[in-house]
This record gives sequence, C-alpha cells and structure tokens, in this order.
Amino acid sequence: AGWTARKSTGVDFVALKYHPDGELIWSAFYAAPGKGEDKALAIAVDTSHNVYLTGSSSTSGSGLNIVTVKFDSNGTQLWANSYNGTASGEDKPVAIAVNDSQNVYVAGVSTGTGSGNDYVTLKYDSLGNEQWVKRYNGPANGDDTPYGMALSGTTALYVTGASADTLLDYCTIKYDAATGDSLWAVRYNGTGSGNDVARAIVLRGTSDVFVTGSSQDSVNGYDYVTISYSSAGAEQWVARYNGNANGDDHAYALALHSNSRVYVTGKSLQVGSFYDATTVKYTLSNGSEDWVSSYNGPSNDEDFGVALVGGGSPYTLCTSKGYGVEFDFALVSYGGNTGTENWNTRYNGIGNRDDVPVAVISSGSAVYVTGKSYVDKKTTDIVTIKYVDPGNLKFRTVLQDSLPGKGMNLKKYAPNIANLRDTAFARAFPKIKSGYPGAPGGMVLGNPRTDSATAYGWIRLTKGAAIAKFTPHKQPNIHAAAGEPRGFDTYDGKPFVGEKKDPKIDKYNNEIVGQLIALRLNIGSSDAEVTPPMFGDLTYELDDTVANVPLMGLTLRQIASLTDNFLTYWQKYPTIDWYKLDTVLTQINSAFLGPLKTVTREPLVATGAIHIDSVPMFGAPAFAATTEPLKFLPGSLDETPNDFALLQNYPNPFNPLTNVRFNIGDASVVTLKVYDMLGREIATLVEQQQLDEGEYDIPFDGSSLSSGVYFYRITATPIDGEAGFSEVRRMVLLK
Repeated sequence: AGWTARKSTGVDFVALKYHPDGELIWSAFYAAPGKGEDKALAIAVDTSHNVYLTGSSSTSGSGLNIVTVKFDSNGTQLWANSYNGTASGEDKPVAIAVNDSQNVYVAGVSTGTGSGNDYVTLKYDSLGNEQWVKRYNGPANGDDTPYGMALSGTTALYVTGASADTLLDYCTIKYDAATGDSLWAVRYNGTGSGNDVARAIVLRGTSDVFVTGSSQDSVNGYDYVTISYSSAGAEQWVARYNGNANGDDHAYALALHSNSRVYVTGKSLQVGSFYDATTVKYTLSNGSEDWVSSYNGPSNDEDFGVALVGGGSPYTLCTSKGYGVEFDFALVSYGGNTGTENWNTRYNGIGNRDDVPVAVISSGSAVYVTGKSYVDKKTTDIVTIKYVDPGNLKFRTVLQDSLPGKGMNLKKYAPNIANLRDTAFARAFPKIKSGYPGAPGGMVLGNPRTDSATAYGWIRLTKGAAIAKFTPHKQPNIHAAAGEPRGFDTYDGKPFVGEKKDPKIDKYNNEIVGQLIALRLNIGSSDAEVTPPMFGDLTYELDDTVANVPLMGLTLRQIASLTDNFLTYWQKYPTIDWYKLDTVLTQINSAFLGPLKTVTREPLVATGAIHIDSVPMFGAPAFAATTEPLKFLPGSLDETPNDFALLQNYPNPFNPLTNVRFNIGDASVVTLKVYDMLGREIATLVEQQQLDEGEYDIPFDGSSLSSGVYFYRITATPIDGEAGFSEVRRMVLLK
C-alpha cells in the first residue's frame, strides 16, 4: 500500500493485492473530495481478508486529516472515515491494527489546541463508526509523537513514542481496547537526561511489552535502548547498546523469537565503516546481550536496519548505500543462535537511484519486502519482492520460435513474448558508450576476438528487434542443410570471420545459434528481473558430455559461455557432437514454458511459470546470487533510441526559430518537410538523406512566414527493407 498520482483525482491511496506468483490481482484507490494529496501510510488485513488503510489527507481549511478506509477482499471500498484534530492542524497516522471482531485502531500524531503535537488514538467498529478518541498531552505541554502501536486482541492496546518533558522521553501507554480508558502510562528518561525516542513496540502474548529506540547519553551520544515492561507497566529490564565507535546509534525495529529472544536493529556508528545496519540479540527473560552483527554495504557508507522478522533465523531489512547507485534494498539473514550471517541479497531498481524499503514479512518459506524505488529524479514506483528458498523457486523461459514478431501497445493490450524480448534486451544487453568496459554492448554470440578478426568470427545483436529478424533457426530436413548445427564456419558462402552485426536469417542459419540466442535472453531476462532472478545460476544435473567437456554441475551461464567457445573456436576442439549440444540447449530453453503472466506491465515484469522442483535436470542455486550480473558503470549506458519517433518541436509556439526533433531506430533514408494549412510544401529540412540510428535536432527558421499553424512531416525508410515510418505534427508560429 502507498499512494499514486492520478490525473483525475491527484495523489490517492492505493492498495495492491498480488498472487503468490507476483501477478497483480487487483488495485484499489481512495480519493478524498477535491484534488488534494491522500497518502496511505499503514495497512492491516483481518481474518476475512478485508484490507484497511490509514493515511493523511489534505483538506482545505483543516490541514491534514487522518483518513481510514476499509476495502473488502475484492478491493471494493466499504467505508471511509476522517479525523480532524482539535486544532484543525496536521494530523497523521503512524500505525493501524484490527482484531478478530473487525474493530479498527489507529494511532497517530495530532496538533492540539495550545499543546503542540499530541498522541491520538482512534477506535472504529466494523462499519466504520467512531467508537472513541483518546489524546495524550505530556507534562511539558509540548510535542508528543507516537511511533508505534501494538494490539492485544480485544483487551489491550499499547502506544509508544516520544513525549516532551524537560527534553524528550520514551512514553508508553496502555489502553483498554474496548473502552479506551488509559490503564497506565510509563515514561523513560535515559541516563544522560537527553532526548529519548521510542520507535517500535512488540508484545509477547498478554504478559510482556518490549519497546526500543534511541536514548541520548552525554558521553556516547545516542544508544539503542530496549526496555521490557510487564503487562502492568512495571519495568523489568533495560538494555543499552553503544557501538564500537562511541557515536550515535539509533534503533528502529524489534522482533521476538518464541519465549527466548529479542532482536533489535537500526544503525550504529562503527569503526572503519561509518554507519552499519547493526542487529542485536538479547535474552528475553533478562535483557542480557547475546550477540551483535553488523551489515556493511558495498560503499562502506550508510546502512541501517528498518524492519525485522523474528524467529529462529531472523531477517533484517536494510536501507544500504550501493556503489555508484545510491541506496538499495538489502535483506540479511542471520543464524539466531550465533548471529552469523547466512546470506544477504540486494535490490537496485531500474533507475539506479534511491530504493527505500519500508516493510518485511515472512510466510512459510517466503520472505516479502516492499518499499519505493526511484525510476528517475521525480518518479517513484512501489516495489514488492518475494524471496523464497531455492527449492520453491519458479522460473520462466522462452523458445527461439517465439522470438520473432512485434510487441503490443501496453497501454491498450496485454504484453506478448516480443514485449518481454525487447524489455529484457534493453535492460540486460544495453548499448554501452565507447571507452567503457563492454562497449559497444548488445548481445554477443561467440567470442569477440577483435585482436584476430581475420581468423575468428562472432555475432553482435544490438536490439530486441534484431533478434526478431534473426530467429528462428531450424534444423534442416534431408534436402536442406542451411540450419545444420555447427560452428562459425561460413557466412553467406564466405569464411565466417570478424563481427557480424545484426545479421538476417537468410544470411546465416544455424540451429545452435538460435538456441544460444534464446538461452542468452532467458539468462539476461532473469538477471534484469523481467523474469524471476537466478535462472543463470541453476546447475545442469544430467550426465552429458560435449567435446570431452562434462556438463554436469555447470551453471547455465557456464554452458552458454562454453557454447560461445565452441562456435568461435570450433576447429580447435575435439569432435563436437553438435546435435547433442543442440539437444541440451533445447532442453534448457524448454524447461520453464508457460502462458505469459505479468506482475506489472510498466515496467514489464513476468511471473515464473514452472517450479524448479518439477524439473529434475536442474540443481537449485544458493539462496542469493553471489554476483551482480548486470552491474554497469555509472554513465556508461548509451541512450541511443531503438524506435522511430517524431517529437514535438521546441519552443512551440515559436517566433521565428524552433527545433524539430526526431528519433531514428534503424539506419534509414529520411525526408523531413514543412507544410502550410493548405498542404503546400514550404520548406525541406532533410531530403532523402541516409541517417544512422540516433536522436536528431533540426533547426527551422520561420522568419519569412506569417503567423499561423504549420505542419511538419517525416518519412523514414529503413535500408534493411523493413516497413517504413511516417508521422505528422503541428507547430504554431506567433509573431
């Protein structure tokens, strides 16, 4: 859940429901009256699968209000209720909970009349009727801000946060969940009498309450402080953690394991690595510290834990600075007994910008993570990721036979395999600027021996559309040998040497090449997370041998690389059983076929199709890949367009100078002309000129023309004989 911008209603609440495979089942929205900003900040689900959102809504004359909305299990809105505080100021929720009777509880911060910010706690019945409202104003009549809430069935509700006295203190309150009566309120003022801010709370049944946050010490700055209270509000123990750099340490989340362990995570200043995501385990009964483990991301910069899943092997969800790619999601698994890191996995979004996780939960063998990801400077997506034990993974593959064709308009139609092909190619095999490793990019088949281009050959495909023109390769029948699986022997009747860029199927037909294209695309699509990740890390478990090379135990990446070697250096290997290799590649590419189902269309992300445990020819990879297969240096990607487009001139309207922009997706013969309202040609900007693919910006001077509406038209005829492109746009001259 979160918020999204919509043209008709502004920024609105959004709730998203996914199938366990990642396919979006429904999306539900809430827009308050007016075109303001409505931002959902917390979500809860009851035992009947009704969904509850709470958030802030900007309302004219009353600042921000707390709005709570209930949807049924199909995403249909059942009710919405709004709370405007006593001062008609800024009211924002921080947490929501629902019990088995479908009573709903919301905690938040609310501007009071002459009392600064106050705690506010709300109860609604199952129909959305307000049952009670409780406000808490601390002893200093200053700012009091709750950060967490925990519900104990129908009997008790706990709220914790920071409350002003001389400075800020932890303040934890217990309410009767039925009546809203305050049963007790306890405060904690740390040893340094500085600011103390409680940020998270959990319960152990009905007997114990655990609170964590940051407490300021006059010597060591802020430390983690975790407190255990009895259900009667009696303090049972206090545990303090000071990182080894004696700097500021801030706790953000905590979780339990049964009756024995308390886990706390946050960020801690560590010697030599700045802030690390540091997780501490305490004995539940007495608060003794058992272990401390820190996660330091690749940039050796700022990492902090934001959420936890408890249990025998806890998971810490972190915001972690990546190397050259801003902040990433990071999920770390620890052994509960020792704190030893089991594994970690990172997510860097498609924009290589900030990715900010907010929540993690576990269900069975799966762990789900959600947060926001910046696509560009202004645009963010809600990203939800499912991690599972490798034995439960699903994968998806495509065959070379499905790779020709054109993609669908995703604004109107469901995607097809061509959309998947083009999306995966653009992300996994981008164009790379000269001077950077891997330049010029694209998909390479064989080994690019630029030092011996007169002796060895290879193929470079530069776009998804090039695959469409170069597949499928087919094995021959008895009367035709064109598709014979073989090495790079001849090309169009001549020795196959040097680079062949974007070849056509009528020039070269080799079944092994077609299978390798499909395998490379399947691996690249998985690496780019267009399809489920880690496909390339599966191991081949059949006892096959090609050219005296055993394939058993090799990863699919290694098999693809081995095939590259066979194609380029085919004369240097012992006798290669090309038909055996073709069978192996065909089996791999056929292993995970299924109807195309998607998680999202833009960006395109497809679900898995087949469980790995139903395909015994493969061994599962490690839980997380040990490498980042798609790590491109910042600034290395060449943004040359892959499609034809005529863009709006700028400026428009203009007087008398403007620029006409267009994109050429393939080398073409181009004409660009300007016409008046009667269709008369008045200027030729480009005349039958052959242009390479790229972006173009052509100046136009209207000094000799009178004010009015004019049209400019482009025609582009690709030199490879493909269908041409033509488009007309309007521009306005104002003098």
